[in-house]
Amino acid sequence: MGRFHLFEIEDQPWCPRVLRDALTDYLRFVMDRFEPYAPAVPLLADALERLGETRVVDLCSGGGGPWLSLLRRLRAEGRTGVRVRLTDYYPNRPAFQRLHEESGGAIDGNDEPVDATDVPAHLDGLLTLFTALHHFRPDAARRILQGAVRRGRGIAVFEATRRSPVALLGMVFFSLGVLVFTPFVRPFRWSRLFWTYIIPLVPLLAWFDATVSCLRTYTPAELRALAAALGATEYRWESGMVRASRLLMPVTYLIGLPVKGAGPGGVRFKTSTAEAP
Repeated sequence: MGRFHLFEIEDQPWCPRVLRDALTDYLRFVMDRFEPYAPAVPLLADALERLGETRVVDLCSGGGGPWLSLLRRLRAEGRTGVRVRLTDYYPNRPAFQRLHEESGGAIDGNDEPVDATDVPAHLDGLLTLFTALHHFRPDAARRILQGAVRRGRGIAVFEATRRSPVALLGMVFFSLGVLVFTPFVRPFRWSRLFWTYIIPLVPLLAWFDATVSCLRTYTPAELRALAAALGATEYRWESGMVRASRLLMPVTYLIGLPVKGAGPGGVRFKTSTAEAP
């Protein structure tokens, strides 16, 4: 299935904030409860270990994504000092504040908008993107990777969506979940109930944007091509797919870490055996 770079409503400047925040809050709820990014934890822990880093700068964070559950799992693996800075072009400040409180201060939010293609120099640490790189066309995606390389930062990209008929079908159930789980999403908002049950724009928005996300998701081979085009000889890249169980969609990933003195052999790719054909 070819890649189609269609538009997502949530990305558009004209999308009302009340709908955008309702969707990103729901996404955070799903990620925290069902933990689709659990397979990313060993990869994250290894990247932080190899970098000797405890700081993470999360790009395109939306409502905070999977970070509350990821921190729990990282702590279980002994990485207790990790601190996360959430950033977004449209920062969901109430969600960021709630995660700051629930994480005991380990998660902070950046109040000012951050462009993932031009990350400010003062935001230092391992750069991460969860369910986000597909929002960018190839030239912009390369700029994100190039920005990390230019400043000598590690970068880790993870996508729980996929271009496949099964994934597209799964997005129908994902959007129906809005009707089931909205009363349990926090912080509670009457507006979220109104736009879910009285005028059901949130479930429709969830279905449309999730479907488009699948159609825009890069394959591991496409991610490797983006990284290879940078010609970064002192970086090592790993890409592939991993999954926690057959009941969950596989997670596609690309990780790039600086390796001093790597020379021409520094550009390499390690592909997970879980990658699908």
